[in-house]
Amino acid sequence: MKDPHTLLLKIARSLELLLAAAILVIIVIGALLLFWQSAHTLQSAPFSFSVDDFLSGALLLIMGLEFVKMLALHTAAAVIDVLLFTIARQMIITHGSSLDTLLGVSAVAGIFAIRKFLRPDESASL
Repeated sequence: MKDPHTLLLKIARSLELLLAAAILVIIVIGALLLFWQSAHTLQSAPFSFSVDDFLSGALLLIMGLEFVKMLALHTAAAVIDVLLFTIARQMIITHGSSLDTLLGVSAVAGIFAIRKFLRPDESASL
């Protein structure tokens, strides 16, 4: 009989990949709906089209894709990418105060510093 810990890890990994596949299907459907809704709005009432809403939806889908990559790859670089997209989306969409923007830029700079100095083998591919 196999080690029960190995079996549990394989089951957990399989469920994780199944969840990633389900999220990917939902992201594809969301992308189709986003483009269909944007085209419909531009055709019927072009002045009511909101670039902010479009960017919010598109960046949310991109974050979802990065999350799926994180689930599939299990690397520190994938986690850093998810954090970068999350912070960037927050900065672009919310239009916060100057302090919020400064904190966001500082967080992105910190993540790039971590990527460069603590994981030098991966920063060469940037």
